[in-house]
Parts: sequence; structure tokens; C-alpha cells
Amino acid sequence: MKILINATSVRLGGGITVIRNLLPALAAEDGGRNEYVVFGRHDVREQLDTGAERVRFAHSRLGGSAALARLLWEQLEVPTRALFASADLVFSPANLAVLACPRPQVLMFQNAAPFDPDVVARSTPPRGRRFRLLRRLGYVSARVAQRVIFISDFQRDHILPKLAVDPAKCRRIYLGRDPSFHPEARAGAGALAARLGIARPYLVCVSQFYDYKNFVEMVIGFARARRALPPQVQLVIAGAEHERDYADLVRRTIAREQLAGRVKLVGHVPYADLPALYAGAELFLFPSTCESFPNILIEGMASGTPTVASNRASMPELAGDGAVYFDPFEPDEIAAQIVRLWHDEGARRDLRERGLVRCQRYSWQQAARDSLRIFEEAV
Repeated sequence: MKILINATSVRLGGGITVIRNLLPALAAEDGGRNEYVVFGRHDVREQLDTGAERVRFAHSRLGGSAALARLLWEQLEVPTRALFASADLVFSPANLAVLACPRPQVLMFQNAAPFDPDVVARSTPPRGRRFRLLRRLGYVSARVAQRVIFISDFQRDHILPKLAVDPAKCRRIYLGRDPSFHPEARAGAGALAARLGIARPYLVCVSQFYDYKNFVEMVIGFARARRALPPQVQLVIAGAEHERDYADLVRRTIAREQLAGRVKLVGHVPYADLPALYAGAELFLFPSTCESFPNILIEGMASGTPTVASNRASMPELAGDGAVYFDPFEPDEIAAQIVRLWHDEGARRDLRERGLVRCQRYSWQQAARDSLRIFEEAV
């Protein structure tokens, strides 16, 4: 079977992570039966190209134009590519299907934000309009796809009732864990910290700058916890500043809380450096309020870093007893968990071990086997 993977909407973050890890697993688990054509933007090829056998990359002509223009161009270009490539199936892993696709199609929902009314309400007017458009397109996409994949029970239960589709064509699979994230990566943490200008010891949060990631509340929580922490402790936030106005708000909060030098914004960190960044931290903080299957959460636990996470969305489902939780809108709760764990070495050790056990249940090989079974159902 020839499978066209529609990666035209994939630009950064979790979308990249999913395809980069799922592709080689698919090729390893399919018994040599399939060929995969990844159709995406030229500027993400290096991040998506894993060198796996029977996988090739085809360039989209999509450029850096406005989002609506990109969506319209995708709807025209992907069907044409599917025909020219003689594809048997189109796999669209980024929320949006091709509405006039000439081949059977499997849709995967990844981004829950357009379906979260609180996130939409908190967004700026332009982002709110974009989210509402993406939500409507997501509804239509689910109707035209032969199979729909959700990546957590939370996501399925949150979105499926709104789709007006037959639940029998919907499946839930969990994504996987990249084995490069492990506690031994701590050996490289010193050199990485020196290169990034990070003081040790540090707490770390890894995520792109979006309003629903709740960095502001985390910074305020760290400010309130800092009085009970050693003075040299830093909070490191690593991630691309995708929403620049929100990044500016985070910086203003840092200044207002008098945390210059104590909160370090290091920007985008290359994927290859992330294992050492996680493993070198004393605590991993994840304050997001809207996630379907946050790879970052699994990476933090797999790195052996005690994990403190938001109690919203899919976090409790995925991390289970491998994390402790706080209300992401309550800085005092964030502060209390930081202080409690910092001063309780036994609790940190226990949490580290539980996190390592918990993350073992997530495997890209299993995700690939589940996906292949769904692909066979769709054709």
C-alpha cells in the first residue's frame, strides 16, 4: 500500500515530533508492505526526514503566505499529489483532512485548542477567529474521513460529541516515547547549561509560547516559591515564541516579580539537546491547560525528572501517578508543589521512579501497529 502523509500543515512542535517518530516505526512494523510519501513544506524536511527505508519526501509549494491562503492551497494541492503518486490512502495527522480527497483518508486530531471554549475565549480576536475556522474545518474533516484517530481518552471524550460522526469509525491510540529521553542524558547537562547560560540548579519548562500554556501563572508561582528556595535556583523556559504578544507578557511578569536573572528564557532548543535539558533539571514543570497528548510531558518523565503538572485536560490521564498536580490558574498551588518537592528528597526520588515506570506504557512501535491496523480498515 502506498500512503501519502499530508504534512502540509506541520510546521513545529508536536506535529513534527509525531511524524518524525511515527514514520520509522511504521516502516519497521509494516512487514515491508508499504511505501510512504511525506508531502510537506521544504523548510521542515530536515526535521521530518528520518532516513527510514521506503519513506520519501515530496515538497509542497506552500510558502509563508497567510493561514487562510495556505489552507486553500492545501485543499487543491494534496488531492493532485495523491493522484500523481498513485496513493492508496491519505493520512492527515494535523486536525485537517482534504475535503475533496480522491482516496480514502485517515484523520488524526492532535491540537485540542480550537475545540476548547476557554482557550478560544482567552485568545486575541484574530486568534479567536482562526480557532473558530479551524474548529469548523475539523468538524467537516471528521465527516469526510474514513477513520478518525484521537490520541487520548480526554481528547476523544471532549471532541467526539461535537463532531456529528459515527463513533464506530473513530479510534483512540496513544502516541509514543522517544528512547533518547532517559536519565543518563544528565551527563551532558553541564555542557548544555554552560552553552545556554543556565545556572544550576534549575527547574525547567519546555513548551512553545501560547496563552494556554500558562507561563505567566508559573512565573508568579515560582516568584512566591523562591523565598523558600536557595537563591541561585533558576527557572528555565525553553520554547519558540510563537505568540510574540504572550512572550512579551511573560517578560513583563518576570520584570514585575523582580526575577531578572532568576527566570531564563532560552528560546527554541534543538530537539537533540532536549534530553540533557530535561535530565539536568531538578523539577520539570508543565502548567498547560489544553493538551491532547503532550509529548513534552512524556519526555520529562522519561528523563527521570520529577514532574509537576497541570491537573487539566489529558495530563492526569497520561501521567497518572508519575506526576503531582496543581491548578494551573493558582500560582499559590504551583508554589506549594515546588517548595514541597524541593525540600523532600524522598518524595522527589519516589516521583522520579513512578514517572519512569509510567512512561514505559507509551511506545511508538505500538502506536505504529495501531495506526497500521486503522489504515487497513480505511481502504
